Amino acid sequence: MTRYRWYRAEWPMGMRFLAKRLKSKAFDDDGADGFVLDRVRDNYVEGRFIERFEYDDTIIDPFGKELSFHRVDYNQCEFRAFDTSPGLELVDAPRSIQAMVSRMLEATDFSLAISPLSVNVLDWADAFQRAAKVSALVDSMQLGALELASGISAKAVIRGDTDVREVGATLIEGRRHTLEKLQLRLSGPQRTKVILTNVGSVKIEPEIADELLPALRESLTSVLGKER
Repeated sequence: MTRYRWYRAEWPMGMRFLAKRLKSKAFDDDGADGFVLDRVRDNYVEGRFIERFEYDDTIIDPFGKELSFHRVDYNQCEFRAFDTSPGLELVDAPRSIQAMVSRMLEATDFSLAISPLSVNVLDWADAFQRAAKVSALVDSMQLGALELASGISAKAVIRGDTDVREVGATLIEGRRHTLEKLQLRLSGPQRTKVILTNVGSVKIEPEIADELLPALRESLTSVLGKER
């Protein structure tokens, strides 16, 4: 599955000017990291952030001889910068995006404001179904920090062949908790699963990404607008 994650990013400039600034941090043969832009429009910039890692790998052959190989690896993270909320979309991002964020800050003269999202996934799921005009059931929910008693909490995963929201509400019964993620099982032609998380990320099958992404973006934007 492909993972998309959104961040709240307030760009201090228009997209075409942003593209020029990112090109000043372009990836080349001499640098350790940088940007490669694939598409520039008035309302968005699409590209990749590439990091190069060089290291020596040492092994011992069967005769006890030490052999050393110089290796070069690359990490790539696809991104889209939008002039509308939430502002930044990452595709299959690595565990740490600090290097990319640092370069974006440098390109914008440290005027970029960027922060992680906190999303009500139930609201997002409802808004997504309306935007995509699809019906779906929630067949899995993951709860974190579910308070069982004073000073005692648990993590719980609720799964079922039918919609689990009613059972989840019964389990919670007013207890403090965090709904971390849920899985939607779509009916109709797609017959696929979509996983939404409370940090503003989604996992979907790559074959249907182009079809569902516009509705996912639109619904996330609407939910974030209501939460402000």
